[in-house]
Amino acid sequence: MGNNVSKEQIKAARCADIYAFLTKHHNSGFVCEGDSIRPKNNHSISIRKGYNGYKDFATGETGNSIEFLTNHMGYTFVDAVQALSNGSPTACSMDTQQNGIKAVPAKFPEPVDGKFKNLFAYLLNRGISVETIQMLVGQKIMYQERVRNNIVFINMERDFAELRGTYTFGKPFHGIVPGSRHDGFWWFRNSPNASKCYICEAAIDAISLYELHKMQGNKEEAYYISIAGVAKQPAIDRLKKSKYHLVISVDNDDAGQQCRDRNPGLEYILPKYKDWNEDLQAIRNKHIAAG
Repeated sequence: MGNNVSKEQIKAARCADIYAFLTKHHNSGFVCEGDSIRPKNNHSISIRKGYNGYKDFATGETGNSIEFLTNHMGYTFVDAVQALSNGSPTACSMDTQQNGIKAVPAKFPEPVDGKFKNLFAYLLNRGISVETIQMLVGQKIMYQERVRNNIVFINMERDFAELRGTYTFGKPFHGIVPGSRHDGFWWFRNSPNASKCYICEAAIDAISLYELHKMQGNKEEAYYISIAGVAKQPAIDRLKKSKYHLVISVDNDDAGQQCRDRNPGLEYILPKYKDWNEDLQAIRNKHIAAG
């Protein structure tokens, strides 16, 4: 599910100045302290200017530039190497986010010609961090479509896409692009060694669960999957044929319970509220209220 990278690229990426890379592409996610930066969501990690690694003073963990992106920023190994070695950068800003989206098959909506303003505004309003939005857009699995400004969550295999409306009034549109694989799903992972799969009801929920795990300091290597509809049993059945550890992570409602009942052999987790995005927004609002 990714392009090959050369030994030379890997060597260059390991030696890359991770401080310079992060301040250029992910600056809003870090705070500066003297000649070092620290992630806003984990102040125990320190990255010094001019160095090619990091240290977590709480756990003693150290690593090179590639390992920081894969362990703490959600990059795959290939994406991290390409970004750090300038082979095919996946890090992006709001000015360059449509780079590479042109590979979308004809049956899927075309990307907007310009900035993904609606996409960023909608997801930020739902409590999704800038860093995560940039990561997913950079991986070319999420973009804003041209005609209706919907968010398109397109999988890496390019055979399935989920749609989410970006208008804030009324209930936002949610659907699947016609012609998508009937047992298809959208996914991303936080490590190339991921073996656990969280199966969520929608892409927003999958992203929100990932955000919650980051906030909780959960560092397990996992896939975050959206089947784009709790009734999509064919997608779950397809995943059951894989070697991975599946966890049903759908909504905490009657439809979600029916899904759990249809799959009694699978582990499941429940959000505190109706879905993972409601849980995420509740925590974000609590932090804001606390100052």
